[in-house]
Amino acid sequence: MIRTDQPTYFPPELLIAVSSKDDGTMLNRIRGRHVAEVLENRRQFCDQIGVKYDDVVYHVISYDQAQTFDSIAEVTETDTVKYNNEGIFADALYTETAGVGLFLPVADCIATVIYDPKRRALMLAHLGRHSTVAQLMTRAIQYFVEHGSQAKDLQIWMSPSITQKNYRMDYFDHVDNTKWRNFCHQTADGIYMDMQGFNRSLAVQSGVPSDNIFISSIDTADDPNYFSHSAGDTGGRFAVLAEIKSTK
Repeated sequence: MIRTDQPTYFPPELLIAVSSKDDGTMLNRIRGRHVAEVLENRRQFCDQIGVKYDDVVYHVISYDQAQTFDSIAEVTETDTVKYNNEGIFADALYTETAGVGLFLPVADCIATVIYDPKRRALMLAHLGRHSTVAQLMTRAIQYFVEHGSQAKDLQIWMSPSITQKNYRMDYFDHVDNTKWRNFCHQTADGIYMDMQGFNRSLAVQSGVPSDNIFISSIDTADDPNYFSHSAGDTGGRFAVLAEIKSTK
């Protein structure tokens, strides 16, 4: 965990922490989701930030063909590792329960924290290519509004992730879509995508003030402190944890 890489934009009742390679992998996609040494890495990371791993909800991302990549699950204490060892399958987790940590392993994709300080409502969203194309960000803000929030009150932080200069694709179905015009750049060697910029634009269009949106400057493809699938880390993942602190 690198102290200078932690977000500092949120009010003190919200805890957000991001691990690094030095903390070990938080998921081994090759050997399995909950192998012993990975569980120990998670527990040690949680210990150093003052959170019990048993009190987190483990966030599982599925790429099955039936997925729509914009699913949101509301979670409480009954969904934590203490009661549910397998984790929760969803593209975003939402909670209004203090003391429940949201725990998401990533590598290159954007772990995105959305918080309403007025209502003390929290979401942790997985914004990869699929969920970005599905406009999960728009759905997420709508979800907050449906639950009583105002978009203008929301605060958003996007984690270390792969940036446009390194995110190259050979083919992208939406290259001619006007919504993507400013966020994908086609060159002779491929198409370069700006997922952070696209998601930021969706948030602004949904009513979130631009001054309330913060994007980590760390590119996981370049920074050796973070696992990056594009840089060859096919199994390893770092984690983002977000929790509304309990007042107990």
